[in-house]
Amino acid sequence: MQSLLNPKSVAIIGASNDVTKLGGMLVRNMIDAKFQGKIYPINPKGGEIQGLKAYKNVLEIGEPVDLAVIAVKAQLVPDTMDELGKAGIKFASILTAGFKEDSPEGAELEKELVKRAEKNGIKFLGPNSFGIMIPRIGVNATFAHLLPRAGNITIFSQSGAVGSSIIDWAYRNRMGLANFITFGNKASLDEADLLEAAAQDPNTKVIGMYLEGISNGQKFIKAVENMSVKKPIVVFKSGRTQAGSAAASSHTGSLAGSDAVNSVVFKKLNIFRAKDLDEMFDALCVFSTCSPMKKDGIAIITNAGGLGVMSADATFDAPTIHAVKFSQETLDRIKTEVPTVAGLTNPIDVRGDAKPQYFKQVIEIVMNDPEVGGIVVMGSPLDTADLESVAEMLVEMRDDIPCPTTVCFAGGEKCERAGNILREGMFPCFPTPDRAVRALDILRYRTGRVGEPATALKIPVVKGRDVAKSIIDRAFSEGRNSLTESEGKEIFKAYGVPTPGEAIVNSADDAAKECDRIGYPVVMKIVSPDIKHKTDVGGVVVGVKDAAEAKASYTRIMDSCTKNVPGANIVGVSIQQMVSGQEVILSMIRDDQFGPVVSFGLGGIYVEILREISQAHVPMTEEQLDQMITSTKAYKLMSGARGLPVADIEAMKDTIRRIVLISVDNPEIHELEINPVIVGLKGKGCWAVDALVTLKKA
Repeated sequence: MQSLLNPKSVAIIGASNDVTKLGGMLVRNMIDAKFQGKIYPINPKGGEIQGLKAYKNVLEIGEPVDLAVIAVKAQLVPDTMDELGKAGIKFASILTAGFKEDSPEGAELEKELVKRAEKNGIKFLGPNSFGIMIPRIGVNATFAHLLPRAGNITIFSQSGAVGSSIIDWAYRNRMGLANFITFGNKASLDEADLLEAAAQDPNTKVIGMYLEGISNGQKFIKAVENMSVKKPIVVFKSGRTQAGSAAASSHTGSLAGSDAVNSVVFKKLNIFRAKDLDEMFDALCVFSTCSPMKKDGIAIITNAGGLGVMSADATFDAPTIHAVKFSQETLDRIKTEVPTVAGLTNPIDVRGDAKPQYFKQVIEIVMNDPEVGGIVVMGSPLDTADLESVAEMLVEMRDDIPCPTTVCFAGGEKCERAGNILREGMFPCFPTPDRAVRALDILRYRTGRVGEPATALKIPVVKGRDVAKSIIDRAFSEGRNSLTESEGKEIFKAYGVPTPGEAIVNSADDAAKECDRIGYPVVMKIVSPDIKHKTDVGGVVVGVKDAAEAKASYTRIMDSCTKNVPGANIVGVSIQQMVSGQEVILSMIRDDQFGPVVSFGLGGIYVEILREISQAHVPMTEEQLDQMITSTKAYKLMSGARGLPVADIEAMKDTIRRIVLISVDNPEIHELEINPVIVGLKGKGCWAVDALVTLKKA
C-alpha cells in the first residue's frame, strides 16, 4: 500500500483548467499543497493545464505512476481501468459519483468497474469518494482546499461530508494529519485493507474512523487483531437507531441487535467508540497529544471553585478514572510552597487571582504524587486571571510533565485566545470541564486494557453436531425456520446442557400420568413452532401440584392457545419438572457481519423491564466470559448480595461454554435463547428451562 499512502507520482484523470470543475480543483489543490512528487494532468486535449504539461492519456506519460486520481464521467470509469492496467498503474482513487449510491443502473456500472479493476490487478478507493490527503508530502487529492498541518492522526472516512468536517476541525484546532483516506462506496478497498499500512506508518499515532457500515466483519476483526503495532483506534459508527430497531424474534433481539453487536466487537478489540463527533474529536486530540495514562488517579487544579466542582462531578461519573486522595507529603509541600491556595482537597483551588507561577508550582508538586496518573487544569476568564500567560507556561513545561495533562478554559473570547496558544503548542484543550475529564477517561480506557490476559475459552469436548444437524435438517425439510422447544432441548442435551425432567403429551389423561411420573410440582407449556412467546397467549401454567390440576391445566392451555392463535400448528403440551434458583437469561444471536454474540443477564420478566444484559463476541476468552457475567446485576444476586444464598456460578459458566460450542458447530442457528436458565445453589447445578431456537432462512 506504499504507492497509495506515499505516492511519488500522481496522475489526475479528468484534469481541467477550470478550477470550478472537480478535475480543476484536484490539480489546483495538489499544486497549492506543494506536492513533493510529479503531477500528471490527464485530458484528451493534451496541451498545458494550470502550468503543467498535460497528457492525452496515462499511456503517454511513459513513466511509472504510483496513484491515479479519477474525476471523469461515471460511464468512462470502467474503460479507464483498462487504460490504467496497460500503463501498469495499480492504485486509484475514484471521486466520480453516479454508481450504486445513485441508481440501479449505477449499481450495474459499479459491478462492471469492479470486474475491470480486478482483471487489471487494480485496487481503488471509491467510487463516490472524497479523495485522499497526505499533508507531509503535499498530497491533497480532494475537493477541499484547506490542508491541515502534517501530524500523527490517520483518518479513514466512509463519508466525504463527514471527512470534510474532520478536515475543518483539524485545521481549526491545529491538529495534524498523517493520512486522510475516504472510501466512498467501498467497492474495492475498505478500512481493513489499510489498517496494517497505518500500523506500520511511523507518522501515525492514532487512527480515527467514521463508519456507516462494515462490509466484512470477520475481515475487520482479523485486520485489527493482526496489526503489527497496536495503535489506538477511535470509531464513530453512525446508524445506531436504525440498526438497533431491526426486528428479532427473541426477547433479547432488540437489545442484542446489530448496533449493539458493533459496540461489543469494538470493546473486544479495544477500539474506543465515540458516541458523537465531539467525542470523536476529543479522543483523537488526547491520543494525538498525550502519552499513555498508566494510573487511574487524576489531580484537578483550578482557579474557580465552581469549575472544580464540575470537574469533580465528571470524575465521579467517569468509569475508568477517579480523583486521587493526595499523600500527606503532597499536601505538606503545597502548604509550604504555595501558601495562597484556597483549597487543598482534590480539586486544588489556586484562587481567582492566581498567577501562572502558582499553577506551575502545584503541577510540579502533584505530578510526583504516587497516585496521580493524569492532571486536569481548569481556568476561568476572571479579570484577575491571565489565562494567556497560563497557556504559555503550560506549553513551555509540556515536555516536563510526566503524565497526560488536559486543560479546560471555560468561556468565550478570552478563553479562545488562550486556547489557541495551547493548540499551537500541541497541548490538549477543551471548552468544558466534562470534556477535559472525559478525555483522560478515554485515554485510560484504552491504556488500561493494553496487555490484558487472554486465556482461551475452556470449551468442553462434546460431539453433538450429528444430533443437532438431524433436527435442523428435519425442520428445513418441513419448511420451518424455527425449532420447537423440545427440539431445542434435544440439541441442548446432545451438548450436555442440563434440562429438567420433561415429557410431551396430547391428552389430559396423559398429562396426569406423566406428571405423576416426573414428580410435582411441574410446569406445563404449549409446544408449537408458531407460538414463540407462550405466556402472552395463556400457554404456560406453573406450580401444578396434583393429577387433577394437571388435567385442568392441559385443557385450559389448549383452549387458550387455539383461541388466541387460530390455525397454529400445536404439537402438544410440555410437562417439565420445576426447579428453583436464580432466573437468568442466556442467548446467542448470529450477526450477519460479525458472527455469534452471546448475551447474559437477569431472566424472566426482568429482561424487558430492566433491559440489562451483557454481551461477548465469539470467540471469547475466559476473561471475557468472567467480565460478561460479573458486569451484570444478575451476578450480584448470584454471588450472595444482601445475604442471598450463593448460586452455582461455575455451572452457569459451563453452560455458557456449551452454548458457545453450539453456536460454532451449527452455523444454521440464527438465534438461540434460554429464558430462564435456573441457577441452583452453589454446587447444585443449573437447568435450561426453556428453548427458543430460530434458524437462518434456507
